[in-house]
Amino acid sequence: MSESTILDLTNRFFNFCQKKLSVVYEKSFILGNIDNIIFGLICLTLICSTFMHSEHIGILAVSVVFFTLIKLLIKKGSEIKISKGDGMIVIYFLICLLSVVNSTLPTESLHGFLKTVIYITFYFAAANYFQENKDKIKYILGLIGILCFVESIIAIFQNLHGVQQIAKWQDAHYVNPEDIISRAYGTLKPYNPNLLGGYLVSGIPCIICTGMIAAAKKHYKSFLYSLIMFLVCGFAIFITGSRGAYLGFGAIILGLIAVTAKIIHTDFDGAKLVKKYWKIICAAVAAAIIGVLAAVPQIAKRIMSIFLLRGDSSTSFRMNVYHSSFEMLRDNWIMGIGVGNRTFREVYGLYMMTGFDALSTYSVPLEIAVESGIFALLSFVAFLVYLFTGAINYICKPNDLTGKIILSSVILTVTGVMIHGLFDTIYFRPQVQFVFWTMIAMASAVLINSGKCEKEEEKND
Repeated sequence: MSESTILDLTNRFFNFCQKKLSVVYEKSFILGNIDNIIFGLICLTLICSTFMHSEHIGILAVSVVFFTLIKLLIKKGSEIKISKGDGMIVIYFLICLLSVVNSTLPTESLHGFLKTVIYITFYFAAANYFQENKDKIKYILGLIGILCFVESIIAIFQNLHGVQQIAKWQDAHYVNPEDIISRAYGTLKPYNPNLLGGYLVSGIPCIICTGMIAAAKKHYKSFLYSLIMFLVCGFAIFITGSRGAYLGFGAIILGLIAVTAKIIHTDFDGAKLVKKYWKIICAAVAAAIIGVLAAVPQIAKRIMSIFLLRGDSSTSFRMNVYHSSFEMLRDNWIMGIGVGNRTFREVYGLYMMTGFDALSTYSVPLEIAVESGIFALLSFVAFLVYLFTGAINYICKPNDLTGKIILSSVILTVTGVMIHGLFDTIYFRPQVQFVFWTMIAMASAVLINSGKCEKEEEKND
């Protein structure tokens, strides 16, 4: 855990306020249930993100942050705990702020930066809540899984009955009309199949997590429900037609095989029956995916279109945007152009190829570097490296099995979202961001609490 003077002074300030305001906390019914209020607001943020516009979702997220600050001021014992990885995200945040100050379009950049403020502060607020209420993590995981399942059912219904294609989402020049997918987009706003694909990629590890926990506790009926939900959500990802989501989902499957193999080797080394069932389930999931590709050739051809490069108009469009974006980065590599798509659109007009207008770079790492410079990208990557290192070390040691499964699901979410993010910037949409940061907040809580336990054991020794 990071021991910094600023953090220590901040916690001392909160401790001072808590002593003065403890009477208010004890006598107020509302403030006395502030943890329940924060839990409800986190749930509302996640639920409403499936059908509300970004501005309204942001208000709920800000409410989570607001009540967390109130809790830190009045609830005795509440404090801010951050890890070394969190220090990297603070550095990323400060670099983004500097890029706003340095931007030639400060007003537009400030608008984008305010979104970053909401996402990062929401993360720290959620992490603070889970650190003190680790038992509530399973409910949030279940909620996200249910939301993804509901969106998947809606997507399948849309695909079966046909939905109006709001935009030209698939190149029809090199594809026979019967091979074009009716791309589902669910209820997420703005309606976009890539957004739905990215959302399902970010949330499907929650279903995996609940299923693994159920299997570990021998709740086989719950495990079966989770497996069905996983297969339904996996099929829904396919019918979004989002090739980036296909790659993200593939990365999740490979990551799942890797982490489950490690957990079984570490925690169930002598359990031959567990290993047998694990192999059967892996084979069944692989067979289900192959069956979908064989039964729905449109999906297989959509996957193969990834390799057409310039032969596919969507891929060719992205390649032109990448070229222009790298030119932008070359001229603004230290501090970037400023945060947000408003700033990007204004500056991109100076670099774009005629006829290839774009809202973003269509690549998350490239977008971060263009907006805030190469050092912002390095700090963000360092944050993810710290997260992965801490999670993998926890998984490889004889620790709490539930904690291992939670950290595994977080690794799968981050992996899937980032692989998808290499070729799309759906990551910056609030629906994906809030699931992404909620998952990382869970990981932070598990790792910080484990570090606290280790320190206490060292003191006792």
